[in-house]
Amino acid sequence: MRSRRSISDIVAVVLLIVIAIAAAVIIYMWLSGLISSIHTSTSVTQVKLEITGANVTYVNNLHYSSVKGFNVTAYVYNPPGSPSTSITLAELEFTNGTLICTNSSSNTPPPLIVTPTGTITSTIAPASTAKVIFSCAYSSAVPAGTPVEVILVTPEGVQVTYTATVS
Repeated sequence: MRSRRSISDIVAVVLLIVIAIAAAVIIYMWLSGLISSIHTSTSVTQVKLEITGANVTYVNNLHYSSVKGFNVTAYVYNPPGSPSTSITLAELEFTNGTLICTNSSSNTPPPLIVTPTGTITSTIAPASTAKVIFSCAYSSAVPAGTPVEVILVTPEGVQVTYTATVS
């Protein structure tokens, strides 16, 4: 009988050690995941762009080619305390989320950022407003008055949206 009792004591100690190690690993993984998500989200929340207005025009001859599509001008405000940023991707969607066009193709010029004084720049400074101009191809005609969403994306992954109508 005595040998059974010592075996059950050993099994109990081994089980407690395994449970303690498993708990330590789970806590470590949870904390390292939590810390990394806090680190990445703070850089994204620092950029706080706002689109204050937009003009969307369907044209038969875009600025950069003889292709049908849209010329889009968005007025973007970068509030004080937000870092300087640029626009890496510009899209136009129907209000149901269907993509109309984007400037991400290789033959489409990148979005142009223009300051209020008319200077072309690569970034939008804090506490300032700029025009973001882009064109994108779309072969089908879109009637005037159709609501669309202008979507601009920064290098940090911040996405800002504005609903406008086609003119």
